[in-house]
Amino acid sequence: MPTSIIERYKRILSGDQKRFSPYEFENIQFRKKKIQLVLRYAIETVKQWTPEQAREQLTMKDVKELKLHLVSEFIEPPIEAKADDVYYLVEYAYPYLPRPTEAQKVLWVYQEVLAGKRKHFPLHYFQSVKGEERAKICFEYMWKELLQVKDYKDLPRLFYKTEDAYSILRKFKLKILVDSLYFSPFDLVTEMYPDLADPLLWEEGAVKEILLQKK
Repeated sequence: MPTSIIERYKRILSGDQKRFSPYEFENIQFRKKKIQLVLRYAIETVKQWTPEQAREQLTMKDVKELKLHLVSEFIEPPIEAKADDVYYLVEYAYPYLPRPTEAQKVLWVYQEVLAGKRKHFPLHYFQSVKGEERAKICFEYMWKELLQVKDYKDLPRLFYKTEDAYSILRKFKLKILVDSLYFSPFDLVTEMYPDLADPLLWEEGAVKEILLQKK
């Protein structure tokens, strides 16, 4: 029975047993339940935390001390997780805990990249349809919040010169979008906002006229 795993886990914590049997999690039918039982015992009984406290306070050091690496190997980290993140173990143990939205997760990653907490975006982060959605969330945050542009229709005046466009993307850590997803800054903008694909909007004279109209 899955509940008997707690007795084996207690022996591991006390040092009487080194690890779980290689066959412990072989039965897929009971694997998730067993892992959840171990995680919940460690959180609620050993650490005496609430699930919410655990999500905020659990560290890699705790995981090692609680021998939770013996079960974490069966849990696939979310793409956003850094090497030392363990919050997702708590979320695995308590599926009912509120989760951030996809947009919130993307902005968390992007803001950590901007702040230097991450050297780069996760591997393959901007691939597939979901990757395109992440790219647009980051790009919109850049021009709305960081560049303070009020209307997407003003984007051609910032991006019509290729060297200026690349400079902006490098500054705000989004050159990877062109490197991995789009052919050029022009392609990036017009794929996200198809009504900006009119070549006339990107001619230098047209951009200057728009700027004059705004004065």
